[in-house]
Amino acid sequence: MTAKARRPPLLGQILRYALTIVGLASLFGFGLLFHLNVGHLQAHSDHSPSGGAVKQAIDLEQQLRRLVSGPAVPMNSPYTLPLAGSFGASSLQAAGPINLPAQGPLDSLASGAWRDGLEADLSADTSPTDEASASNDNDCQDVHPNADSPDMLHVVFASDASQLEGVQASIASIVSSTATPDELTVHIMVQTRFVKEFKERFGIRAECQGTVTVTGVLIKMHAVDSQLIEKAVAKVSASIRKERGAIDTVENFARFYMHMILERAVVIYLDADTIVQADLAELRKQLIASQKTIGFVARESIVRMDKFLRKPKDCSAQLGASWKKLAKLPAYNVGVFAVNLQRWKEQHVAERVEELVTQHNRCGGKLWVGGSQPPLLLAFLNLKEGETQDYIVFDAAWNYGDLGWRKNIGSSKLKSKKVLHWNGNLKPWNSNGLYKEFWLPHRQRFDAVMKPYSAGDAAAPTTPAIEKSKDKDKEKDKAKGKKKGKEVAVTSTLSPEELAARAACPSVELLDEWGDPAAASKCSMGKTYGCPEGGGTGMWAKGECGGLFSVSNKATVCGLEQHSCTPGEMPKPATCGLMVLTSYFTTIKDWQRGKFAKATFDKIKKLYQTTVRNGLSVSVIYDNLPADFIEKYSCDRFNFVQVDLTRFDKRYGVNDVRYFFFEELVRKNTDWKFVYIVDAFDVKSGMNPCPGMQPNKIYVGGEQDRLKGHPWMKARFSKMGGKYNQWYTSKVVPKMKILNCGLTGGHRDMMLKLLVRMTEVLADPALAIRKKTEDINLNMAALNYILYVEFDGKFTYGAPMHSVYKRFEAKRKDVWWIHK
Repeated sequence: MTAKARRPPLLGQILRYALTIVGLASLFGFGLLFHLNVGHLQAHSDHSPSGGAVKQAIDLEQQLRRLVSGPAVPMNSPYTLPLAGSFGASSLQAAGPINLPAQGPLDSLASGAWRDGLEADLSADTSPTDEASASNDNDCQDVHPNADSPDMLHVVFASDASQLEGVQASIASIVSSTATPDELTVHIMVQTRFVKEFKERFGIRAECQGTVTVTGVLIKMHAVDSQLIEKAVAKVSASIRKERGAIDTVENFARFYMHMILERAVVIYLDADTIVQADLAELRKQLIASQKTIGFVARESIVRMDKFLRKPKDCSAQLGASWKKLAKLPAYNVGVFAVNLQRWKEQHVAERVEELVTQHNRCGGKLWVGGSQPPLLLAFLNLKEGETQDYIVFDAAWNYGDLGWRKNIGSSKLKSKKVLHWNGNLKPWNSNGLYKEFWLPHRQRFDAVMKPYSAGDAAAPTTPAIEKSKDKDKEKDKAKGKKKGKEVAVTSTLSPEELAARAACPSVELLDEWGDPAAASKCSMGKTYGCPEGGGTGMWAKGECGGLFSVSNKATVCGLEQHSCTPGEMPKPATCGLMVLTSYFTTIKDWQRGKFAKATFDKIKKLYQTTVRNGLSVSVIYDNLPADFIEKYSCDRFNFVQVDLTRFDKRYGVNDVRYFFFEELVRKNTDWKFVYIVDAFDVKSGMNPCPGMQPNKIYVGGEQDRLKGHPWMKARFSKMGGKYNQWYTSKVVPKMKILNCGLTGGHRDMMLKLLVRMTEVLADPALAIRKKTEDINLNMAALNYILYVEFDGKFTYGAPMHSVYKRFEAKRKDVWWIHK
């Protein structure tokens, strides 16, 4: 079979369509520039073509919609295709390939597969172009740096301009509450007429659709055509609008079409009038585990559907369940919910909602009281005979509402809730708003938390009120950082047999099970592990039970391959004299995340488990971890070394100050033959690196991004100034990749030379940043400068040293380290 015969029919259609455009352009003297922006399909027109030109443009648009339409992109999708402009055929030829979304209904086209066939057809008539002219890179940050992370948290807002302040505060609160802001994407659905204002307020350039912030969060705009979404807008009486606010706006109903921008994602939807005080990833996790389509949040006090449903006498409605049955069901508030958009699409939920809204509007808006909430609930509560429930219910703390009208709620109660919701007219950004003290700090923190990635950590604009709030926040954070806390114990219901077994074997405690995290627990006291029969020290484990235990107060690895273990027993150690160094600081804020790291074993769990199993020795420098934490997890193989951060400039960030202590440790420990510095929270060991490590080499983490022109690295070198920035602007060439501080290793002598230079550069009094009052976070720029300038030809990166950076190749066993 020839290549041409194998080519999908779609490619031929696209080719014929492209040729049709060229022909029309030559005949009528104008071209059509289709610009399908990443993330949404939005109309752009620089001129207003008249008469026949408009008709021809619309005809061509409809041809393209028919070409790509299907179940995922209906002909009347609310995400409009671009309209024609007035420009010549030469402009069409220079436009380059069509840009399609990296995520959404057109994934197969966006991947570029279509382009191979099209280029093959046109190869005889086209000449190769150089990389610069072929590139369509406009420096827009429309794609998340960690886009392929399996743990990406997607949060969606649908808002108009009147709620913009609320969205900003809510986003800032999400960033402050999430454990991994660099795995967070926030989508904002707005009507086309509000896009410009939203982009300006979020620091997104007009030609771009998104921005990556300094905290690693992607903020992305999605324009919605209001006319095409109106069929899902339910009628709301004037009296209800007066009581509850503008609940009949297009944005309130845009949530039904989230699957048009994120076809396969599991997302959390939030109203703009919310403040998040817990990690929303927990809702995503619960919904995925349930295998249901949607997750609603319970109310503290049950409200039933009879509060919303009405049965008009003069209009008949066809519902699957009886009115009497529906009226008794709980009515959840949908200002917060989680949804699996792939299942949403497969179950045709949007169509069910549209049908319900059609019946409601046909009955003069008398089937229910309210806007978008009743039809969404009915789409899942209105079950026909034999249908099963397709939703789960989260704890009420995830949507503590009524803050927009209910007064005199105690502050201690509000602090204990996970999401606060100002449903009602008294929004916190209005002069008469309620509970502003819980909203205002997040709005004031927005500029600092959400500044663009390309801006680095430049000072954000402030006001006296914001500065005063920041000072209070610093005092609170300082107190939190100094406070010595213990890990929160996870409680579970144990059987009487297991309780009795634990009482009979107090010297053995399971600290961390090392089986498949997705599988059920394999370790049960008295059944699969316990104390030796007849007394004595040590423990036993059998079956698939295995992991880290405390045996007579000593960290012990037992099970899996070793079934009888003595206190403190560990896997066979590596033999090359390698020491892995890392850091765990809790009293200095992570400048990218804007908060302190918590003292919890989960932070270092993957590193601990994989290094110990591979026979590696680790030394963790720390400032203020709890004593019981150190006692529980410390062993000969995994050691904790306390350091005094006040010895060095307090402006050094967590990733900069560590190098001064690493240098001292390497100098002191002359028996270490090799040294590897790794990040503690996002690195794990793939295999023992000893057999591959050679003298006179530095092994460093390498990224996929180029060093030259990278906005974040550019900002780092600008803050260094002087010879460092001069080198970056004049000597860096396109082939140079970004070198990452999260992985750096080599022979002791080589590493000591590198560490000496790192501390010298970071302490250089000529650094431009020292003339300012900003914190110093320059380790990445310093490492790249030193290695490329002073160790050229003496360093290496990539496999087998490490996995592809940020590709989350967690199961690889053929590399030394997996870094994200």
